[in-house]
Amino acid sequence: MVPEHRPHLALVGGMGTGKTSVGALVAARARRRHIDLDRWVQADTGRSIGVLFAERGEEGFRDAEQDSLERALGLSEPIVLSTGGGVLGRPVNREALASRSHVVWLRATPETAAERVGDGRGRPLLEDDSPVDVLRRLAGERAPLYEEAADLAIDTDGRSPDDVADEVGAFLEHLLGAVS
Repeated sequence: MVPEHRPHLALVGGMGTGKTSVGALVAARARRRHIDLDRWVQADTGRSIGVLFAERGEEGFRDAEQDSLERALGLSEPIVLSTGGGVLGRPVNREALASRSHVVWLRATPETAAERVGDGRGRPLLEDDSPVDVLRRLAGERAPLYEEAADLAIDTDGRSPDDVADEVGAFLEHLLGAVS
């Protein structure tokens, strides 16, 4: 039996877990292209995330996110993809990630994540309440989705992006060795 072809590596997790920083480091070390999904959404729509939320609501943003995700996962070159925290909320996104990428869940406590995101400026989901309270609620809602999707889970509390990237890189090297 031929194993399924999953050329990409995707980082999932909540806000402030290090997906973008770690993804950029892993991609550079592995000589892969790094794609930050939120940046692709912005480029594809010509709108910032905040403007998308204001104009289209969260559902409209998720539509744009889904389109950008499909485009990124359709690339023939292997990439390292840093996703948005809510990308797994749609079954179609979970299926796309599962079929085209190996998924690494970066975890951090809500307190650590809140320290990393600061006052939440520019993050629409954090605008109406204290960041730690919102992050705690989102972590509780999303953890089962992350856990189900993840091929590997890594705690990032108290760790530098370089240290976490080392662990993700070792996982990627293991995957590449298994394919050879």
